Amino acid sequence: MGLRVVSVKHIVIGIAVGATVATLAGIAPFTGVAAATESSAEATTTTTPNPNPTPNPTPTPNPTPTPTPPAHRPQPPLVLQPAGLHNFATTSRWVVLHRGSRVIQTLIITPKVTNGVIVPAIEFAHGWDSNPVVYINMLRAWASTGCLVIAPRSPGMARGSGLLPSSPAISRQIRDLPAVLTQVLAMKMNVVINRKEIAVAGHSDGGTSVATMAFNRGYSDRRIAAYLVLSGGTSPENSGRRHTDANTRPVFIADSYADQFNNWPSAATFFRQADGRKVLVGVGRGETHLTPWAVVTPFNERLWLATVDFVRWAATGTGAALTQMVKALRLSGFGVNLD
Repeated sequence: MGLRVVSVKHIVIGIAVGATVATLAGIAPFTGVAAATESSAEATTTTTPNPNPTPNPTPTPNPTPTPTPPAHRPQPPLVLQPAGLHNFATTSRWVVLHRGSRVIQTLIITPKVTNGVIVPAIEFAHGWDSNPVVYINMLRAWASTGCLVIAPRSPGMARGSGLLPSSPAISRQIRDLPAVLTQVLAMKMNVVINRKEIAVAGHSDGGTSVATMAFNRGYSDRRIAAYLVLSGGTSPENSGRRHTDANTRPVFIADSYADQFNNWPSAATFFRQADGRKVLVGVGRGETHLTPWAVVTPFNERLWLATVDFVRWAATGTGAALTQMVKALRLSGFGVNLD
């Protein structure tokens, strides 16, 4: 709306003794008054005109006021939804975190986006006698879709000195994951983690750890919006009658039909006992235990993007993300069960 300027003209009224004299526009104002004489009979007033009258100045119009610019309103931060079409560049760095006396080196992969953008996060649990670098292709693919990726190297589970047997390594890793997430959430970064879109994923024994978080009430974490169990195995801690109906958060379960560790029956067990929304993906083409999650092929990349579609759907309820995921997987030759 434009501004309307109203100009007000001033009217000046002068008053002399015994008489009223008005000065209006175009009439010279009074500059002097002659002395008055007074008798008992009457009083008279004589006015001597000013020999040099000052001409009436030309009225100066009021200047049009400069409009005041509207106050700056800060724009709300952009909330980014992950999608394969983004294809962001990524940056990687290692940070040192702790859980008690445990030193946990953690790989953080960030999409190169505008500072302050709110992004989803995926925390990843590596398998036994392995480390995050083994999965670097998949982790970078996740980050390129707009997700912050958090990949701790869990002592006792990680390749190198201090390797523990599988069971105690899993037990320690399960406790590492929430501790690492808490510390990363408190870190200052160029992006902001969307606390409603945090998923935890794991492969092999790391997948067993994630399945335990998903199905064992003693390890549940309310901050987690979705679980991704990739070639994970069952254990007394995450399967069986007492764990049925223990989880209501969405769970993505996938494994190779030709998994040499015979974990496909475990995937089917997790799918049956999950009480929330769930997807079971069977990986064919002769893929084995590790290759679908580590080796770059168009087939595997489609699988990685499907997990991102699932995270987006789990956090936002966007039906299109789920439909897109199922359609793309089936067109690529994956077996998909959805419930």
